[in-house]
Amino acid sequence: MRQSLKVQTRDIDQEIGARIREFRLLRSMSQGALAEKLGITFQQLQRYEKGANRVSASALILICKELGITPNHILGAFFDNDEEPELVH
Repeated sequence: MRQSLKVQTRDIDQEIGARIREFRLLRSMSQGALAEKLGITFQQLQRYEKGANRVSASALILICKELGITPNHILGAFFDNDEEPELVH
């Protein structure tokens, strides 16, 4: 049985946030430093990283630019599998 859309999106939001945190830490950057560069509070960045708030596409692009990565570094893992895609009718 498939999980509900709400559960699936929550899990994806949490994974995206974790990947943002991972790349931020690889650059030895604090939440405060990245948040300041983005013009948001460190609490907002913390909510993104925990998956409590969804990261919009535009925010993801800006975050990636500040981290020196592409959105594919964050999102690519969701498409790197050997499973056949489901066809939607």
